[in-house]
Amino acid sequence: MNSCLFFTIIFTYLGVLLSVAYFTLMERKCLSSLGIRLGPDKISFAGIAQPVSDGMKLFTKEFVAPSNSAKLGFFLIPCVAMLLCFLGWQIFPCNSTSPSMSNDILFFLVVSSVNAHVAIMSGWTSSSKYASVGGVRGFAQVISYEICLSITLVAVMFFSGGMSFFSLSDSGWSAWWGFYCAPVAALWVVICLAEANRAPFDLVEAESELVSGFNTEFSAGSFAGLFIAEYGMILLMCLVTVWSFFQNSCVWTVLGSVWMFTKVLMFAFFFIWTRASFPRFRYDQLMMAAWKTLLPFVLGIYCVFFFITKV
Repeated sequence: MNSCLFFTIIFTYLGVLLSVAYFTLMERKCLSSLGIRLGPDKISFAGIAQPVSDGMKLFTKEFVAPSNSAKLGFFLIPCVAMLLCFLGWQIFPCNSTSPSMSNDILFFLVVSSVNAHVAIMSGWTSSSKYASVGGVRGFAQVISYEICLSITLVAVMFFSGGMSFFSLSDSGWSAWWGFYCAPVAALWVVICLAEANRAPFDLVEAESELVSGFNTEFSAGSFAGLFIAEYGMILLMCLVTVWSFFQNSCVWTVLGSVWMFTKVLMFAFFFIWTRASFPRFRYDQLMMAAWKTLLPFVLGIYCVFFFITKV
């Protein structure tokens, strides 16, 4: 049993790494198409081996650390980022017989909150002005949207009657209740963009302002580790969105699994489409939106929900 669990975890992690690799290829292809460009097409047939080539290039380069950086933290940050990414994927069982955690929503909130410290510690250990500004932005940003994210997930617990993403199927709310609660689902998708540091809320990186933000000084394998962790969390947010608002009860059948992954792919494309379509928010605009728009909006929605249930 232990050996089966070990191999299951290994295959899950390998699947995450492979998904991240080809999600980057999908992003580059979609962005190039939306910008009327060709994109990667030189490596193998239609650029299909481009992620493998990029990975080999990054992991065979020399690892360089700034002379005035905190060396131990600088080496450990990419490892911590990948560890948190893999921990986040542990909340989903691999089949219908493997039990999920009864409080996996709380576990997801803990992992997503701790993951914000990667940007903060990256900026501090790099001893770079650009990276430090990106870390400070990440610290202020996570306080702003993490409150809305936590409150929004209360809706999942409210309708499912439990603290698990999989309680929705047991409670009879497996039929795409995100359409019934469209305001909550729309709010969640906006918060996911901020949680994943994606445009138009990619203020901790902000290439036009901070070069690359918190990961400016990282290169070679360390940059690849941060890159894998970031895109792994994006795919995790897409999967959490599907399980929370648009899941189907027959997920363990072949057709149900294909349909679920199709929905995940649709949300992954939404992340790419948003990056190609919207300009980056100013930092003060994100703060204003989080505190004066999103938070009152979600609190107002819950007031309406509780009033309806009482009536």
